[in-house]
Amino acid sequence: MASATPTKHRIFVAEDDRLVLELIRTRLLLADYDVSFGRDGWEAIRGIRDNPPTAILLDINMPKLDGFGVLEELKRHPNTASIPVMALTARNAPDDVQRAIKLGARDYLSKPFKDAQLIARVSRLVRMTAPRGSLPSGSQEPFEI
Repeated sequence: MASATPTKHRIFVAEDDRLVLELIRTRLLLADYDVSFGRDGWEAIRGIRDNPPTAILLDINMPKLDGFGVLEELKRHPNTASIPVMALTARNAPDDVQRAIKLGARDYLSKPFKDAQLIARVSRLVRMTAPRGSLPSGSQEPFEI
């Protein structure tokens, strides 16, 4: 009996630091995700709009348009407003976390992070895109913070 190969989830990474971007890309590729990326806020907006991903990892401190501006832009457009976003940044002041969540981020992970923590949080973020009732038996709906 032939089974269909599942489609890989595509994660968009918006990160301006080359080394951090390469680390995240490598970890996600090893976890069997497809990865696309942008190195500034406007490049991220274009990449996300041109080919909407399953989920987005978004640095807050980026040139040209910061992560808060990216969240505002994504929220304005129906085809990007529902894509789950995790803010991934060294900015972890309570006001920054609250602002990101208020603007639509579903999760917030502070740098530095552990590889296993990143992959677990991305996996949870991807599950947030699953239609209600489609999670495996015994699973709970993912929560938002």
